[in-house]
Order: sequence, then structure tokens, then C-alpha cells
Amino acid sequence: MQPRATPGDIEWIDTYGHARICGYTIHQHHITTHEQPNDRHTNGRLTATAKQRIAHILTTQLRDQAARDHAAWNAAGQPPIWHTHNP
Repeated sequence: MQPRATPGDIEWIDTYGHARICGYTIHQHHITTHEQPNDRHTNGRLTATAKQRIAHILTTQLRDQAARDHAAWNAAGQPPIWHTHNP
């Protein structure tokens, strides 16, 4: 699985406060952490460039987290029931 955040996801999170992307919950503070000066229009909405940049940053973070989760799952080994039912 390769999680990917899109500019649409960023707009949704910015509007509604949170969203789930490939099983990971992303909150608005994840977006505001990566905001830069002039990322918002005068009406308070994020610019298209900002949404794309933040989506790229979050995609990288989500993929890193997914890789760590997968590595931890592999390090733990298969659940015991798999050993007994799937020889």
C-alpha cells in the first residue's frame, strides 16, 4: 500500500478538521504545521500551490509511517493462528 494525500484531501481536512487517508487519521494541525506565509488567500482558503506542496509533504510522511508500520508488523512475525492454520 502506498498512501497518497491529494490537494483535495488537504482542502477537505482544512475545511472539516480531519480525514482518513489509507487508514491514517490526519488532523488540521498536520496542515497548519506545514503552512508558510502567504499560503492562504484573503478569504482564508489555502492556495492551490500550498495544497499541492502540503499534499506532497504529507504523502512522504504517510509513506514513511506505512513503511515503519509494515516493518514492525514483519518484525513481530506472523500471528500464531497463521502458523497453525496455514502450514
